[in-house]
Amino acid sequence: MLASSTVHAAAERIGGPGLAFAAVAAAAAFCALFFSGGFADGPLTWIGALVLGLAAVMAAAAAFGVTPAPALDRAVVTFVACLLGLAVWMGVTTTWSLSPDLTWGYTNRMLVYAAFALVGVQLAAILPRPAVQVARAAAVLLALVLGWALLAKCVPALYGDYGRVARLRAPVGYWNELALLADVAVPVGLWIAAPRRRAAGVRAAGVVLLYAAVVTVLLTYSRFGVALAVAAAAAWVVLERDRVESLVASAVAAVAGAAAFGVALALDGITKDGQSHATRVHDGRLFGLALLGLGAAAFAVALALARAETRRPLSDARRARVERIAVIVALVAVLAGVAASAAFAGRLWHEFTNPVSSQISSTPGRVTSLNSSNRWRWWTEEWSAFTGHPLGGTGAGTFQLTDLRLRASPLTTEEPHNTPLQLLGETGIVGFLLYVGAAVAAAVGIVRARRGATGAERAAVTALAVALAAFLVHTVVDMDWNYVATVGPLLLVAGALVGRPAAEPARARHPLVATGAVLVAVACAYSLAAPWLSARTLANATTIADFKRAHTYNPLSTFVLSDWAALEDASGNVRRAAELYRQEVALEPQNGSTWWDLGSFYWEHGASALAYHAFANAYKYDSQGPAGKPCGLLDQARHTVLGVWPPSCPRGSPRASTP
Repeated sequence: MLASSTVHAAAERIGGPGLAFAAVAAAAAFCALFFSGGFADGPLTWIGALVLGLAAVMAAAAAFGVTPAPALDRAVVTFVACLLGLAVWMGVTTTWSLSPDLTWGYTNRMLVYAAFALVGVQLAAILPRPAVQVARAAAVLLALVLGWALLAKCVPALYGDYGRVARLRAPVGYWNELALLADVAVPVGLWIAAPRRRAAGVRAAGVVLLYAAVVTVLLTYSRFGVALAVAAAAAWVVLERDRVESLVASAVAAVAGAAAFGVALALDGITKDGQSHATRVHDGRLFGLALLGLGAAAFAVALALARAETRRPLSDARRARVERIAVIVALVAVLAGVAASAAFAGRLWHEFTNPVSSQISSTPGRVTSLNSSNRWRWWTEEWSAFTGHPLGGTGAGTFQLTDLRLRASPLTTEEPHNTPLQLLGETGIVGFLLYVGAAVAAAVGIVRARRGATGAERAAVTALAVALAAFLVHTVVDMDWNYVATVGPLLLVAGALVGRPAAEPARARHPLVATGAVLVAVACAYSLAAPWLSARTLANATTIADFKRAHTYNPLSTFVLSDWAALEDASGNVRRAAELYRQEVALEPQNGSTWWDLGSFYWEHGASALAYHAFANAYKYDSQGPAGKPCGLLDQARHTVLGVWPPSCPRGSPRASTP
C-alpha cells in the first residue's frame, strides 16, 4: 500500500517500474478493502488475479535486475515458504477432503494471501523507508474505510442493508472484520497523533482518525474489538516514548467517540434493526451532524493541546509523574479485573460455554455479555475433527460439514471462528505448524526491523507491528481467514516489514526464475477462475451442454452434478440421472445434502429401500437438516420399508408428499 503523496516524494529513489509496482499494490489493497464482497468467491477471482500477476511481474523485474531484489535471509524465506507451503498443503488435502470443492476454493484463497505477502516482501526492497511509506498509506486507506463505513450510516442510499441489521459492517461486509480494521487504525492513528516533532495540524488529524476508529468499533458492537482497541493503544504507549501525548490523544478521541456513540444509541435509525427508510434518513442526518461536530471538536481540542505543548513543553519531571499515575491507574484496573474474574470465574465460564440460547442478538446490549455466541460449541466441534484426523485434518475449508454432522440445533456456520483451531482441524498438525511457522518468522523479522530502525522509521515499525499483533490475536476468536479485505492487506504489511533489500545488487539475470514466476501465476489465476466460470455457467445453464461445460470447469462441484442430474431426470434419462446422483455422493460421501439428493431421486422413482438407506445417511451427517424433519421423507421411507412409524406421526399414507 502506498499513498499518492508518498509515491511522488520517493519517486526519484524508487524509479519508474518501482513507482508503478507501488501504485498497483496500493490499488490492490484498495480493491480488497472496498470491493471484496465479504467472502464471496467472485471478487476474489479478479482481485486475486491482480495480486498474483503483480507478484509475478515484480519477481520477474527483480530477476532481470530492473528493480532491487529482496534479501533472502532466514526470516523472509521461512515466512514466504510457510505461507506458500500452507497453500500447497491445503491443495494436497483435497485428496481426502470431506468436500474437495470447498477445499479447492480455500486453497485459492490461501494462494491470494501468499501473493499479497510476496508483494509486500518485494515492496520492502523497492521503497525507501518502507515502514514509513506503508504506515502513511495505511492511514489513508483506513481513513477511507472508516469514513465510508460511518458515511453509509448517515446516508442510507449508500448501504441499504442497514435497514435490516443495524450493526456497522460496510464496506467489508462483516462487523467483526470492520472492528479489526478499526483496531488496526488505533496504533496507526497514534503514530500520527503522538510524536512531538510533528506539526500540530497533522497530530490533530491523527486524533480524528482515532476518533473515527472509536466510533466505528463501538457501532460494530464487537466486544473483542473494543478490548483489542484498548490493548493496541496500551501496547503503543508502552513501546513508544511520547507516552503523555499518546495518552492525551487517546483520551480526546475516546471521549469524543463515546459521545458520538451515545448519540447513536438515542437514534433508532442508527442502532436498531428493521427501521424504515424514512427513519434512517432522518436519524442519519442527525447522526451525521453530531459525528461531524464531535469530530471537529476533537480536532480543535487536539490542535490546541498540541500548540500549547509546543509553546510550553512539559518538563521531564512532570512527564514522569504523569506516566507514573497512568501506570498506577492501569495496574489498579488490571488488578480489579483479575479479582472480579477470580470471584466470578464459575459464573463467567458457565456463561461463556453455555450451549443453551448461546446465539446472542446483534444489538448494542451484546457488548456487556460474556456469552461466546456459539463459539465454544464450534471450537469443541473442530477439536473433535482434529482428534479424528490429527495429521491431515478433514480438508481445508470443510468445517461446515463437521458442524452439520455434530450440531444439536438448526443454527450452522461455515467456520469455527478460530483460525488456528480451524487450520488444526481442517489441515491437521502439518497445516497448523506451517501457520505457526509463518507467524513466528514474521515476528522475528519485525523485531529485527524495529531494532535496526531509528526515528520515524522505528515508530512506523512499532505502529504496524502492534496492528499486526492485534490481527494475530483476533484470528483466535473469529473467521478472519475468510476475508481478503483484512488478511490480504495485512499480510502485505507483514511482508513489507519482514522484507528488506539485498545487501548487494544482483549481477546476473535469471530468466528461468522470471519465467517460472509468470507460469506459476498463470496456473494459479486459472485455478481461481475455473470454479468461478463453473458457477457462472451453472447459474445460466439450460441445456445438457451447459452442465457439461460447467462440470469441465469444476469437476469437484456437487451443485453441478445435482442440477445436471435433475435435468436428465426431467428429460426422461433416469439411468443417467441416477449415475450423476451417485457421482455426487461419491464426491462428498459425508455430506448430508448429497445423500438427501440421492434419496429424493430414489423416492420419486419408487425405490423405497434405496431411498431409506440414502435418507438414513443424510440424517447421520445432518440430523438437523431435512432428513431430521418429523414425519418427513425419512420416516415415510422407514415405514414403507420396515413398517414402523414414530409415535408422534399421524397414520397417514406413507407416500404422502413432504416438501
